[in-house]
Amino acid sequence: MIRAAHDLVRVACLVVLLGGAGCSAARGPMAYVGGMANDTVTVIDTATDRVAATILDVPQPWSFAVSPDGATVYVGGRGRTVSVIAAGSRTVVDRLDSGRVPQAVDASADGRAVFVANAADHTLSVISTTTRRLLARPEVGRLPVAVAAIPDRPAVYVANYFAGTVSVVSMIDYTVAATIPVGDFPAALALAPDGRHAYVTSQGAATVAVIDTRRDAVVARIPVGAIPGGLATAPDGQWVYVANSGADTVSIISTATDREVASIPVGRIPWGVAVTPDGRKIYITHQGEDRVAVLDAAARRVIGWIPLAAGGLSGVTIVPR
Repeated sequence: MIRAAHDLVRVACLVVLLGGAGCSAARGPMAYVGGMANDTVTVIDTATDRVAATILDVPQPWSFAVSPDGATVYVGGRGRTVSVIAAGSRTVVDRLDSGRVPQAVDASADGRAVFVANAADHTLSVISTTTRRLLARPEVGRLPVAVAAIPDRPAVYVANYFAGTVSVVSMIDYTVAATIPVGDFPAALALAPDGRHAYVTSQGAATVAVIDTRRDAVVARIPVGAIPGGLATAPDGQWVYVANSGADTVSIISTATDREVASIPVGRIPWGVAVTPDGRKIYITHQGEDRVAVLDAAARRVIGWIPLAAGGLSGVTIVPR
């Protein structure tokens, strides 16, 4: 289902490299946007909403993870390696061998490890960032597509699309310690800033499952729009923003009530979601359009669009200055 939806909207486009536009000195955190159609990552200055750089030769970028110090960006994708980008120079400086289709990636809270969900071989790779060595590769559920490290315990969550579950992988012995049913076709997951809750989109049920990470149990299921994809939590933990790919909307969930409190119309097939560190702006990528929507969090509306030369836009993340 997820592959069919993505293939449906992946259209041929004219690849135009963005030259000097927006290349002035950075003034704000940077938004990194994956372009699946032309193997690029576009860097946007969130202070000006202009393109600051285009990073080439990043094979089919799908998801991002940022090191705790903000110096390194890890890019998971549909290729065969994880691309490593130096945030300072905005260049690819390394590629990490992981597994087949290393689609989703996250970094440990101490920066010593990278966790990679390998969609094609149903495994989670644990890679040392200092030695580049593979530490372990336990099996998880069918088609793992999202991953998140729990900050206050040695565990990693992995969302398994075809299994309808989240695997809880222990970082002590690298085994699956628990399996949490979350709903049909879980596509993405995000942690609350304090790490006590995880939010998982279920495309089949059109819901967001809320997991208590201290109990590894679902404590709420929140109806949202059709085919929810990517999501992100606000820095203050009060809100969750969900891209509804089948409804062309973004749902806003109150974490105090576990209810949708607003639905914002955006472009065609929204997918990636990222929030600036001050919580004021939300960036939404679209698989059906070559542009990024900019939402005002307080006004709860689209305040701008950023056209990109990249096609098949996927994930987005914010890298602090």
